Amino acid sequence: MDAKTLMDCYKNVVQKEENIDADLGLITNPNAQKDGILLVGMNPSGSGQETYDYRLCRSDFWDPKHAMMGVYDEKCGYIDLLPVRNGRQVNVHLDNDVKNRYHGKLLAFTRDFIEDLCPRLIIFANTSTYYWGLNMKDRWMGYSFEKLESPLKDERKRWPLYRIKGIDPTGVNRNTTKTNLVGTYFLQYRQHKDMRGNVVPKERELRFEDIQTIAKFIDPEWEKTLY
Repeated sequence: MDAKTLMDCYKNVVQKEENIDADLGLITNPNAQKDGILLVGMNPSGSGQETYDYRLCRSDFWDPKHAMMGVYDEKCGYIDLLPVRNGRQVNVHLDNDVKNRYHGKLLAFTRDFIEDLCPRLIIFANTSTYYWGLNMKDRWMGYSFEKLESPLKDERKRWPLYRIKGIDPTGVNRNTTKTNLVGTYFLQYRQHKDMRGNVVPKERELRFEDIQTIAKFIDPEWEKTLY
């Protein structure tokens, strides 16, 4: 699924199904490698055009992400779980039944995009992991995970590493029992710098060598295809 198709799906939800006045934004890498690495955020901020090339996003918010991906950056995929623009993430999260339904419909198409790209490693740069299914009380996309022993060392070992082992039917995943992501690794990080200006301490900050360590841990031969 390309960016135009995905944006058309989002717009159909917003304009035709929900009739909501929303400012949408979509950031993807048109050069993303299938079966590669996918970097995932929560939602875009700012205003302006609707679609952006991840590789051209440059700022003190984006530059640490590009540096972290190093030589993998050119082929690294990117997507936000929700295309709803808002600089304050707390205003994006759910607080009523309308948002619950609306976000679920948007997330269903984001999941389609991720399933189509079929990454071998997902790096989720956010703390709200319940959208993936890690909160058993609220399954959303419905993925099931097994926790792994991370190959990272010292303070960086604090970032949990999982592997997707299946999917449970939910409304968001259209009650499917099949997923292309069985065996996909999932690293839960957070933004280097959040919108309040809080920065990850240097000793905990993921660097390119840490991502490379995980990639080689997954498969040394696969790692060679990432650049």
